[in-house]
Amino acid sequence: MIRLLIVDDQNFTRQALQAILETEPDLEVVGKAINGHEAFKYMEQFQVDIMIVDLEMPEMSGLTVTKITSQRFPQTKVIILSSHDDEDNINAAVEAGAKGYLLKNTSAQEIIDTIRAIQRGYFQLGPGLFEKLLSHLIKEKEQAADKLAQLEDKYAQSMIGLEEKILAKNEAERQELYQEIELQVVSLKQDFRKGLENFQYQVSNQLQSGLNEANNRFHSSFPDIQKIETQIDHQNAEQQRYINALFVGTKQAISKLEKQIDFTRHFAIFLSVAFVIVNLFFSR
Repeated sequence: MIRLLIVDDQNFTRQALQAILETEPDLEVVGKAINGHEAFKYMEQFQVDIMIVDLEMPEMSGLTVTKITSQRFPQTKVIILSSHDDEDNINAAVEAGAKGYLLKNTSAQEIIDTIRAIQRGYFQLGPGLFEKLLSHLIKEKEQAADKLAQLEDKYAQSMIGLEEKILAKNEAERQELYQEIELQVVSLKQDFRKGLENFQYQVSNQLQSGLNEANNRFHSSFPDIQKIETQIDHQNAEQQRYINALFVGTKQAISKLEKQIDFTRHFAIFLSVAFVIVNLFFSR
């Protein structure tokens, strides 16, 4: 048995629905309410499986009733009954937690079939509403695709701009780095030049100091020239006598050596001639 609660501010609608539903043996109308407050009182007293709610009611709309029911009585399923077939109301009802949406001109059999399907766990829309909602979803999908394409285009443009900014920044940083390196190279060259000049200056000073010291030592140790000349003259006289004696002896020795050289030369000529004759003899 499916227990039903009808919520509508129009008495005619409540009576008509009750008459239709009570003809079915598996359906039972446990209450009728003219607004949401009265409906919740019934919900607290009776176990309700499905509540049929009018969309437009004073004091509390059908969407508000649906939201509160979904929160306070989650075991109760809600069917919205409305005279509006626009996508906004259908989507709002679904978002509020409704399990079905029917138009007030829906036939009695379709209302009964919808109640049974929802009790079994299905989501139901009245005739033509699903197509309209589907068309709306397709349109939204196309719009979403267009927006996505626009976003992708903006993203691509943003990435291009960002890449250009990054390249420009990198180029600026690279130029700044080159300039810094160039300045460091110039500074190193200047330091090296100063160091080389300082080194040359120190070397020149050391050489000049050495030359001065050597010159001073040379002049301080320079001997007496006259005394040296006297000693040299004496030594020259002694050496002259010695050289004369050696000259006489050397001349005699040279004469003797010349004789020995002549003998040796003739003997060598003899040996050469003999060697040639012997070779000629043996070669025959």
